Amino acid sequence: MEQGILISGTGGQGIVAAGEFLSEALFRAGYEVVNTRSYGSEARGGSCRSEVIVSDGELYDLQLEEADVLITMSHPSYRRYISRAKRGGLVLVDAGVLSGIEETRSDVEMVSVPAAELAAGLGNPIVANMVLLGALAKRSELVELDRLREAVRERMRPSMQEINLRALEAGYASA
Repeated sequence: MEQGILISGTGGQGIVAAGEFLSEALFRAGYEVVNTRSYGSEARGGSCRSEVIVSDGELYDLQLEEADVLITMSHPSYRRYISRAKRGGLVLVDAGVLSGIEETRSDVEMVSVPAAELAAGLGNPIVANMVLLGALAKRSELVELDRLREAVRERMRPSMQEINLRALEAGYASA
């Protein structure tokens, strides 16, 4: 098994953090993992992506051409990366983003997740990234929710752990 996950959005949405937590969770599950990231020099508000390649064997290819899973949190990132989703792949899109998109693909499993809305309801819009990771745990067999919880407990500062754990749960329940 080898899969590629592309997480995209704009700087400040926690795209890089989501890739790091997902990578940690997959590594804890015993997989080989490569995580790369790219963001504009303007950082907050600019284009941002995190790519995770995961395998149950050795990884030799470090470049993600097509994504088995695409997670997108903004209109520009959806338009930019939807063509990189593999036919038959999983596309998780923040519901607010999907509502403004006219062109969708019928050859992928498109899942609308109210990530921004759920994060706002939890009291911190920045945890929308974790809502989407929780939805990923529910909609794919790639990562277990418990592994994501472990990654949050291990790698996140204590003051932010509780809200991020609640965000994972909210995303899991919403998907």
